[in-house]
Order: sequence, then structure tokens, then C-alpha cells
Amino acid sequence: MSRAPATSIFLAHVDIVHGCQLRCVGCPNSVLQPKVRQVEEADFAAILANIDVQRIHLLRLFNFGEPLLHRNLSGLLAHIPRQKWKVEQVELSTNAQKVYWDDFERAIASGVLTRIIASCDGDGTPEDYERLRPPSTWAKLEQFLERTKALCDKHGQDIELRTMTVCEDPAARERWNAFLLPRGWTPRFRRWMWLPESSQNMTGREPRPGQGVCLFMADPSEFTEHPWDGEVNQLYADADGTVVPCCVHPQAGMLGNLRQQTYNEVLAGAARAGFVEALRSRRGEMRICGGCEVGPARDPGQPQEAALDS
Repeated sequence: MSRAPATSIFLAHVDIVHGCQLRCVGCPNSVLQPKVRQVEEADFAAILANIDVQRIHLLRLFNFGEPLLHRNLSGLLAHIPRQKWKVEQVELSTNAQKVYWDDFERAIASGVLTRIIASCDGDGTPEDYERLRPPSTWAKLEQFLERTKALCDKHGQDIELRTMTVCEDPAARERWNAFLLPRGWTPRFRRWMWLPESSQNMTGREPRPGQGVCLFMADPSEFTEHPWDGEVNQLYADADGTVVPCCVHPQAGMLGNLRQQTYNEVLAGAARAGFVEALRSRRGEMRICGGCEVGPARDPGQPQEAALDS
């Protein structure tokens, strides 16, 4: 039985830059080392126009790319309010190492962004931060945190400033708190996850592959007990419009392309249906998904804290 067209998306990741300049130890990009390229403004406008829903809860301008490598972020942001759909939150997550400050200031002043996240792993010391996220420098991180907060204050923008840090030690978390909170940033912490094909397994244990259709590809009916009341449609797209299954690996699969198709056409397409069937019947044979730990929507035993995080 065919599903009704989606009218809303809970979580949409749309890359504006393909690739990243860092080689973080727990990230597949450190092995893949994709060439960095930014989305053209016309292509970005086409991608947004092909998201044929009425509402998006959270739009994230990143998936596996580093968005602040784009030289015209402010120009891209201007297209978001022009869409037929309405969006509640627009989020940008950055490694905080390269910024085109004049354009970034215009982006902050535009009022489109509602949240900025700086990713900064480690034990709260410069040495560990730089070890885990080469070729990052602690000085650039500190400058980014302070300068971004000052720009938000200057333009009167009530943008939520948050950090996301892989850090499991309570003492190290307190060290981060002491560094971040006085600078106006609210830290959030998570544990290491195994992302397939990463350069290092930082979890300290053997991976525990999930089984069957994962929560990224699940039908909304799988989430009936969730407080979102079934509004869990998701979208993950590369900077060239390619729709991918998730935010765990940039090459897990190709489900369609938003430069030529609408979001609902991708949802109903043969590529996505075939991918779901492969997960259901032979996931263990799949190159990426066979080793991925993310399990079904109803499986609380799997380490899935990166998924559907609002």
C-alpha cells in the first residue's frame, strides 16, 4: 500500500558544502577525504524548492560537510524564508576552524539562524582537542566562540549557542563547562559512537551492528509511541542534491536527487524502496549498513544518540 505524501519533515540535513578540511579520528571523512566543494546558490534554491512539504521542524545546513567553508552563507540563508514551507529552527554546526567573517556576520544579522553549534571533542585541554581533530588549533576555537558571541550580541540576535562534545569523563566535562559557559556557550556531551569506515574505533569495544530497517529509514508508523506523534519524516542531502539515507556515513546509499526530484518523489521512488528492502532482507551484506550500529526505531538497546536529535 502506498503511503500518503509527506506534509512535514521533522529533521532535514541539507549540506551546503561537500567535504571538510579536518581529519577527525572518529569520522569517515578522515578516510574518504572528499574534495571540498560548495553548493551553487541556484542549485541550493532548486533543492529547497523541491522540498514539497508544508513545514520543517529543524533544518540543519550540514550533514558531513563543513558549512562555514561556504563563501556566501548569507546569500544561501536568504532563500529559506522565500519557500512555500515554514521552518521552526535553522541550525548550523561547524568545526569552528575556518570562517569568512564578513559574510558570517551578515548571516548572523539576517535573523534566519536560530542555533549555532560548535563541535569540539576531547577532555577540555588544547592538547587533546587538537589530537582528536587535526589540523584544528585551540586558539581558533577560542576565537570563534568569543567572536561569534560578540556578533550575536552586536546584532541583537537571540541565537542559541551550543557546543557538541564527545567526552565521557565527568572531570573533563567540568573542564569544558568552565571554559564554555563564561563565553556564552551551552555545552552538550555525548559518548563515542562507531561510525563505519572511520579511521579509529574510539568506543573501546567491538561494534554491535544493528539489524533490519534502521530508524533513519523507518516508516513513521514505527514511531507511534514517540511524542512527535508520527511527525518523523527525515531528509539527508549532499551539497549536489543527492539524497542519502542518514548522517552516519556520507556514502551509505543514493536515494534520489533534489535538483531533479521533489522530496515526495524520492520518498516514493524505486531507489529508496530498494534500499529499504535490502536493509530488511540482507543488511549484513551491505558495505556500510552491515557494520552500522543504528538499529530499528523501536530498539532502545542500540547506541543511537546521534539520531533525530533536536
